[in-house]
Amino acid sequence: MKLAWIAFQKMAYAIHANFTTFQKQTILMKKSMHLCLHAYFEQVRSLSDLTESEPRTLMRNAEATYWKNKGEEALLQEFDGHQGYLYYIDVLLQKERCIPFETDHADLHILYVLSNNNTISVNDQQTNAVCQVAGQRAVYLYLPTDEYQFHLPQGVTTIFGFYFRASIFRKGNERSYDFIHPLLDAHRQQSEFPLASRDFLVGPRTRYHIERLCENLHPTQLNNDHFVMGKLLDLIDLSRIKIVQEDTKIHYERHIAEEARELLALYIAHDGQSAELKKLEDDLAPTLATINRLHKRYFGTTLQQLRDDLLLERACDLLQSGLSPTECAYELNYNSPEAFYHFFKKNKGLSPLSYLKTL
Repeated sequence: MKLAWIAFQKMAYAIHANFTTFQKQTILMKKSMHLCLHAYFEQVRSLSDLTESEPRTLMRNAEATYWKNKGEEALLQEFDGHQGYLYYIDVLLQKERCIPFETDHADLHILYVLSNNNTISVNDQQTNAVCQVAGQRAVYLYLPTDEYQFHLPQGVTTIFGFYFRASIFRKGNERSYDFIHPLLDAHRQQSEFPLASRDFLVGPRTRYHIERLCENLHPTQLNNDHFVMGKLLDLIDLSRIKIVQEDTKIHYERHIAEEARELLALYIAHDGQSAELKKLEDDLAPTLATINRLHKRYFGTTLQQLRDDLLLERACDLLQSGLSPTECAYELNYNSPEAFYHFFKKNKGLSPLSYLKTL
């Protein structure tokens, strides 16, 4: 009997020790970001007091506060979890506003702009922009203790964000997340300066994970922390995938634009003014409209302008080589010297003969 009692006591002690460890491990992450909606809005009692807007997504079991200033309204939902602090903000503004917030602990954040509204920015106390994020884009932030501002546009703005323990990146598992290495270094060194990563797209999968996370928060269930952590890791991994995809897409699109320039130069050298932009569709996969859009994005001009510039450059080279304007016109496949003279003067600002005199 005595041995059984000793065994029971040991078992009870082990259960108590394990429970104490569990309690320590499930201490909620301390709230360290405070959105100062009271600086502009008055708090109202319930959602029914917000007459002009409604939440895009309800965060289950979150602490919700409601705010109003005449026709402008805001709804803030916050959820305190073991590995991260989540917040969801819906704001309706009649003109641009700066909403202050402060942090009392240095954390890593992810900020998602879920609305299609204009770009928002996060500014420091001196109103210097820490980052700018367009609609349907997101960004990582390292925010040390300080006062900041959300600069929000007119209209409806929806923001989802969370800040999390940087300790989830350890033992080399951050290697594939090179785009946040500077933020991790800043956090580890407790830098005094805020820092932002490059921004990335919020796609359908990201929105799906955010909605499932918000809809399934259960603070009283033992597996809730595991669920929240799993979803946060899903979102973090999706951000890496999005940035890799955008890098690959940017590389491909710029390659198309650069190839178009090289090919068009070859067309002009061989065919002169007979060179057709449409031929680019045969040599490159995208449509001419797509190629033109990409070229304008990366080089600032249309393909037609590039064609004229290359043709003019070729004409100047031929004139400098000793050809007469008439010989140059036929070398460039013009039907008449007059057509060449007209093109040259329009694009160079002087006639071929006047250009020769400047040489």
